[in-house]
Amino acid sequence: MGVVPGVYVDSSGVFHGFVRAPDGNITEFNVPGAGTGAGQGTLPQGINLDGEITGGFVDAKSVSHGFLRHLNGAITSFDAPGAGASPGQGTFPLLNNIEGAISGYDVDGNGVTHGFVRTP
Repeated sequence: MGVVPGVYVDSSGVFHGFVRAPDGNITEFNVPGAGTGAGQGTLPQGINLDGEITGGFVDAKSVSHGFLRHLNGAITSFDAPGAGASPGQGTFPLLNNIEGAISGYDVDGNGVTHGFVRTP
């Protein structure tokens, strides 16, 4: 596929995602609902052979959620069942595969970490 996802931090400490195409063009993206304060924003993690990107985003309450960015740029957000909703808790996707499964971990309301696999 030749595309590479990445993240950069702006001068205010906010995270933004990007995709670098094989021709060198860079497209920035931010997940709807991502916070705009320091330590918040969009954090891409993995990309599959179809060019779909998974990762997390931190909202304005400093809670993490998952996302899947499709090749056409559409973004689907999600939370692992049982993920906590307080600062530092939530859903932390790491990898996605060609079949559409996403693996990662979540931190529940008691601060306990659990693994998850999200299937399409």
